[in-house]
Amino acid sequence: MRRGLCLSTAVLFSMLGGAGLAVFGGSALAASACMDPMVPAMPDGKTAEREAVIAAAAAVKTYVAQSDEYQMCLNMEYEAYVNELKAQKPPGKADPKVNSEREAKITANQKSKETLGAAYGKTAAAYRQAHPPAPK
Repeated sequence: MRRGLCLSTAVLFSMLGGAGLAVFGGSALAASACMDPMVPAMPDGKTAEREAVIAAAAAVKTYVAQSDEYQMCLNMEYEAYVNELKAQKPPGKADPKVNSEREAKITANQKSKETLGAAYGKTAAAYRQAHPPAPK
């Protein structure tokens, strides 16, 4: 679904042509169709049930995959923006703020992936500590 949104944005840029750039103004990615995924909450590993920790691991994997799609979508939107500018006669000039905004969004999303990974690591460690394996 996220890819569909992203591709539709690229199609929108190409369909609108120069008018599309005028609609979006100097900040083309401010009106981005790319959706930054929601960061999942991590359970307290000390008190969580096994199933909740397993579900948290799955939520982390899903978030990372959605974040990768989000970042790819932002890059595709920027590429469509630049290609549209190049196609104009005479070629348009890219607003440097557009690239800065894209880079800031990617950096923030990447940081949230790292923070979430660390949070899950703490959840899993706390769960293992609270639920040691049975002696053999």
